[in-house]
Amino acid sequence: MSFSFRGLTQALLLTVALPVFAADAPPDVAVFVARLDVKAGTITEARNITPGKGSHFQPAFTPDGNAVVYAATRGDTNNIYRHDLLSGKTAAVTDTTEKLYSPTPLADGSGFSAIRVITADPAYGIEMNEPSLWRFGWDGKPVAPVVPTKRIGYHAWINPDLIAAFVVDDVPQRNDHKAVLISRTTGQQTLLTTKPGRSLGRTADGKRALFVDQTDANRWIIAAQGPGDAKPQVLIETPPLPEGDKPANRPQYFVSLPDGSFIMARGHLFLRWDGKAGSGFQPLADLPELGGAVRNIAASADGTKLAFSVTLNPPKP
Repeated sequence: MSFSFRGLTQALLLTVALPVFAADAPPDVAVFVARLDVKAGTITEARNITPGKGSHFQPAFTPDGNAVVYAATRGDTNNIYRHDLLSGKTAAVTDTTEKLYSPTPLADGSGFSAIRVITADPAYGIEMNEPSLWRFGWDGKPVAPVVPTKRIGYHAWINPDLIAAFVVDDVPQRNDHKAVLISRTTGQQTLLTTKPGRSLGRTADGKRALFVDQTDANRWIIAAQGPGDAKPQVLIETPPLPEGDKPANRPQYFVSLPDGSFIMARGHLFLRWDGKAGSGFQPLADLPELGGAVRNIAASADGTKLAFSVTLNPPKP
């Protein structure tokens, strides 16, 4: 998951040394939605809501579960789009020459937060000069920075005061990225890990962040930590790769469900951990008909729907 020095949109065309930040997508990526039935152990009715060529990625559900927002590349910029699941209609939420990533609807329904890049640094494509995490209204207009912290590449809301953030190092040769918890009230930061994965989340009680810790190169783990915790709680090891598979295919995107279980994907195979100590990720559903590998995964608040981006396989010559 190497990152291109030529800008965000070239991210996954390279190798696996550095994380990919805001532009989490190579040129051809689609967003799918599907029905999830945990009790039955099924993922069904998967459909592509972004037909056609292009990069569509980082989906997230609105709080009511009736719409999906995502980022999409159009020409030299990235904007935010919203797909209504009932009507099947898609509309652009923003129309800007800036680059916007990681749209995350706010719990109060007033808008969404997103990574905003006005002046990209040449190494990582992250915003150089201003706070990068902003709140937007549904009219597509920026309202204010969520926190004054600069160089946030990914984020997740833990509760109205706490933000989990992947902070991008400002020295490319050093690559000392980190994941932190940020209190919007006090500005205090709690270090989560100095080797974070690109996926962040929250525990169901809204008190702790969830993150992938890659400190041990041979054993990536999903952990939870709150601002008052002395150290992270190790929850589960991420699924291993099949023997002989490429390290670039190692799963690191996860989503937590209301029942405390987690879903990850390896290629087009979805796996689930039931949330119980001593157990591990087990196959849930294999969807080769997607036509590619699953990346970002989001779940509706009631846990009955999934949205996920799929890196589409190139057509055969």
